[in-house]
Amino acid sequence: MKVCFSCGGTGGHIYPALAIADKFAERFFIGSNRLEKTLAPQAGHKFYEIPASSRDPRAVIAGFYQALKILAREKPAIVIATGGYVTVPVILAAKLLGKKVYLQEQNILPGRVNRYLSRLAAKVFVAFAGAARYFPRNKAVLTGNPVRKDILNVSFSPNNTKILVFGGSLSANSINKAINELKTNKALLDNIVHLDGTNYEHDMANLYSQTKLCVCRAGATTLSELAAIGLPSILIPYPYAADNHQEFNARYFEERGAAVLMLDKDLTAASLADAIAKINNPETLTRMSNAAKTLHFKNAAEKIKHFIEKTSVDKKNKIE
Repeated sequence: MKVCFSCGGTGGHIYPALAIADKFAERFFIGSNRLEKTLAPQAGHKFYEIPASSRDPRAVIAGFYQALKILAREKPAIVIATGGYVTVPVILAAKLLGKKVYLQEQNILPGRVNRYLSRLAAKVFVAFAGAARYFPRNKAVLTGNPVRKDILNVSFSPNNTKILVFGGSLSANSINKAINELKTNKALLDNIVHLDGTNYEHDMANLYSQTKLCVCRAGATTLSELAAIGLPSILIPYPYAADNHQEFNARYFEERGAAVLMLDKDLTAASLADAIAKINNPETLTRMSNAAKTLHFKNAAEKIKHFIEKTSVDKKNKIE
């Protein structure tokens, strides 16, 4: 079965698509001129670029017609969209061609694009049970967030030495500022690995394997990776995320003992140093690690593939 994947903008939308795509023998990607244009081909997938915009209707219309041509030529059995504005023209084109569409939502509070487009989807695969109420009745299927296989092979140890700091695939100025000031603390300097946006890391599994504590934003894909490994974290939600969904994500982890929540407005070098000092001991880190592991859904990508194969395609490989 050939599958078209559409995603765009940030790693939070792209990495789940890559994890699911690994489960299908025939697949290709449609995205925009952003991070997906690099990551999808690097992972060995055929990639088609189309225009996309959240504000320019001309780009959406142009993207729709290009997606229509690509889908008509490639003839996928289904389309799986994992978020980003580029998915709008792709899903509309897919529906016009009679293709079955599936969405995958990473956040506890779903994005507006997925909430709207869920009306056109056969099912929505959600990462958290609480997300189901934002979609039409009987549309949501709880699977957890798919995590890349290299991340799944990483295990946590409280004896690791590194404190990994990053702001997601697009970085974060407030975190960078606090960390740059904190680097004057010689006791922490040798232990901090700081991804500031100028040094994007493609091998996150290697960094995670050395890490005892993460300081990062609260994107759902990042949190799913932390849960899969059992990495303790200090979460600093991006304050301008749509509908403040990152704070919802972070509070969910904090309430379950897997993380410490720090609001962006409260972030300073001093407050961050204090938060690190309070949890930077083997006993606390181990307790937080165990709590994080309880939030991991195993085999999410396999569950999505199994559900699709079981319900979407008949024996002749035709859409029901």
